[in-house]
Amino acid sequence: MKERYTNSYNTELMLVVAFILFLSSFLYFQLTVPYHIYFKEQIQLFVYDTSYILSYFSKPGGLACLAGDFLTQFLYLKGGGAIVISLLFVSEWILITRILNVFGVKQPAPLVALLPVIAEWMIISGITFSIAMTVAFVFVLFFIYIYTFIRNRWVSIGYGIAFIPILYLSLGSATFLFPLAILLYEIASGKKRYFYWLILVVLAVIFPYLVRSYFLITIKQAYLYPYLEINQAPGIFITAVAFLLATFKTIRERQTTPLSFSLMILFILIFGVGGLIVTTNLQREKILGMATEGFYENWDKALKIAEKSKLKDPIATYYTNIALSKQMQLGDRMMDFYQPFVSGLFLPVNSESGWYVIFFSNDVYYYIGDMNMAQHSAMLGMTFSPYQRSSRLIQRLAEINIVAGDIPAAMKYIRILESSWFHRNKAAKLKEMALAANLDDFPWLQNKQNQIHTSDILRSSKNPQTSLELLVKNNPDNQAALDYLLAYHLMNKNVPGFFDVYSTYCKGKINHVPTAYAEALLIYFTASKTKPGKIAEYNINPNIIKDFNDYTRLYESSKGNLDLLQEKFPYTYWLFYHFATIKHE
Repeated sequence: MKERYTNSYNTELMLVVAFILFLSSFLYFQLTVPYHIYFKEQIQLFVYDTSYILSYFSKPGGLACLAGDFLTQFLYLKGGGAIVISLLFVSEWILITRILNVFGVKQPAPLVALLPVIAEWMIISGITFSIAMTVAFVFVLFFIYIYTFIRNRWVSIGYGIAFIPILYLSLGSATFLFPLAILLYEIASGKKRYFYWLILVVLAVIFPYLVRSYFLITIKQAYLYPYLEINQAPGIFITAVAFLLATFKTIRERQTTPLSFSLMILFILIFGVGGLIVTTNLQREKILGMATEGFYENWDKALKIAEKSKLKDPIATYYTNIALSKQMQLGDRMMDFYQPFVSGLFLPVNSESGWYVIFFSNDVYYYIGDMNMAQHSAMLGMTFSPYQRSSRLIQRLAEINIVAGDIPAAMKYIRILESSWFHRNKAAKLKEMALAANLDDFPWLQNKQNQIHTSDILRSSKNPQTSLELLVKNNPDNQAALDYLLAYHLMNKNVPGFFDVYSTYCKGKINHVPTAYAEALLIYFTASKTKPGKIAEYNINPNIIKDFNDYTRLYESSKGNLDLLQEKFPYTYWLFYHFATIKHE
C-alpha cells in the first residue's frame, strides 16, 4: 500500500514539475528573450543538400550538430524556438530523473534533476551557444538510461565499450558523461568489475586523442567539441555531481521530509530566478530586437524599442538612426538619443570589432544605396560570424545583387535559400524580382536602383564620407545618403563641411529645417559672423534662434557650466558640439 502511494506521489510530482518547467521555459524564451532566439536562426542556415549534410561528419559530434541545426531552423517561427528549447529541457529533466531513480534516488529526484536543466537554461540564450550542445546532452542521457536496463553481464560490457567511440563520433565531448555514469551506476549497484571500469576510463581518455588528426582539430578541441568552452557545459557537470552523490547509500536512503522538500524548492527557486536575472542580457535583447525588426523593415517597431530603452550603445544608436532616417526624422530627433559620434552612423569594422558588429555593418550601406560597400560588409559579416552560413546575410546578399543588377550572383544565393524549409517563400519572391522583365511591378526595387551611384572610385571602407559624397553627387534626390552625409559632418563636429553640403543640396528646397540642422547652422553663422539678411535666407525657425541666443548668453555667463546648460537646453546639438568628447576605453 505504501509503495503504491509512493509511486502515485512520484507520478503526480513528475507531471506537476514537467508542466511548470515547460510553461516557465516557454514563457521566458517567448516573452523575455525572443529576439535572442530569432537571432540564433539568423546566424545559421540549414539546407537540404547531401554534401552539406555529410559535411557535419567532418568533426566529432556530427550527429548532435546535424540534429541541433535541424532544430535551429524552427527558431525562425514565432514561438517555435520557445517550444523546441522547452521540449529539450523537459527531455533532459525526465532522463536525469529516471536515471537517478535507477540509482536509487526516489522522492527528491525530480527536484534534483532540475538543477542541471536550469544551469543549461542560463546559458542557452547566449548568441554563440548552439542547440547542438543541448541535443548532445539529451542523447548521452538517453544512452545512459538504456544501459541501466541491460541485465546480461557481457552485453553490458560490450555496450559500454563499443558505445564510447560511437557516441564520441556522433555526439562529441558530451560522451564523457557516458563512461562516468556507467562507472558510478555500477558502484551504486555493488558491482566490482575493476578491469572493465579501467577499460572504460582509458578508452574515453585516449580515443579523442587518437582521432584528432583525422578530424584536423587540436587536442583541446578534441576534448571539447562541439562545446567551444568548458563553461558551456554546466548541465553536464551538475549531472555528473548528482550521479556521484547518488552512489552514497546514506543519500539514497535518506527520507524526504516536508521541511527538506520545502527547502529544496526554495533553493531551486533562488538558484533559477537569481541565475536567470544575472545571466539574462536585456540590453542585448533590445539591440537584437532593433536589428531584427529593422531587417524585416519594421522600422516603426525598431524605433519604439529605441524610445523605450534609451540605450547608450553604438549598435542601438546605429539602428535608431536608420529608423529615424527611414521616417524622415533624423535631423529633428537624432539628438534625442545617445550619439557616439560617427560610430552611431557607421559601425567601426576593425581588428577590435566583435563579430556581431561586423555582422550588422552592412545594413546602413544597403539602406543608403552603396551596394558595393554593402556587399563587402555582408561578406565580412558572413566570414566572421560563428557558423559562416547566415540565413540573414544570404538573403541580404541576394537583395544586394538584385539591386546591383548582377542576377547570376543573386541566383546563387537564391538557390541556397530555396534549399531550406522556412526561407523558400522569400527565395521565390526574390527570384521573381530578379527575373522580372518589367520593374514597374516592383517599386521598391526601382527606388533602390535609383539610389546607387553610376560611377565609382577606389575608396576605403574606413572612410564612409567618400561613399556618401559619391552617392549624393550622383543622385541628389537620395535622401537617405544626404541625411547621413549631413549627420556625418555633425557627428564629426565639422560644421563648415555641414554648411557646404546643406547649402548645396538643401537650401531653398525644404520648407522645414530640421532642428539639429538649424542648430548647427546657427553655430556656423555665429562663428563666421554672417549678416542677418543672409541668415534669413535659410528659413530657420525663430524659436530656435531665440533659444540659441539664450543658450549663448547662459554659456558665457555660467562659463560653460554643463549641468546648468543641460538642464535648460537638453537634447540640443549645441551641447554635443561644446561638450561631447570621445572616450577611449
